Amino acid sequence: MLVLEPVARDSDGDWTHPALTKLLGDREIVPADEWDMWLGEHGIEIQTSEMEYEIPADHPAWIRHYEQGNPGSLGWEPEQPGAEWHLLSIHDTEDGPIAIWYRGIAGEQEPKTNNGNPE
Repeated sequence: MLVLEPVARDSDGDWTHPALTKLLGDREIVPADEWDMWLGEHGIEIQTSEMEYEIPADHPAWIRHYEQGNPGSLGWEPEQPGAEWHLLSIHDTEDGPIAIWYRGIAGEQEPKTNNGNPE
């Protein structure tokens, strides 16, 4: 299971868990089989949220991104799918900002909190 990390979003409103950053390296996309293996190794499942479908067109984050063309997810506070879900990444894509949430697969341990210690 992944270690919970404090979410510190950057100036564009984006953030990615260090373990996912490590997996990605300098790639934007991970092959599906490698992604599935990584999820299994960490004992997690994911769920995604898309800003486009979560907030109305008159929301300041929508206007900033879709109408003004600014990158990132600044101003969007995605709705957590449930108390057991934790943020894996919030970032911009070609189709707009998304949030990726994770939780332990049934029977797995809850994530530990990182108290400033590296993974």
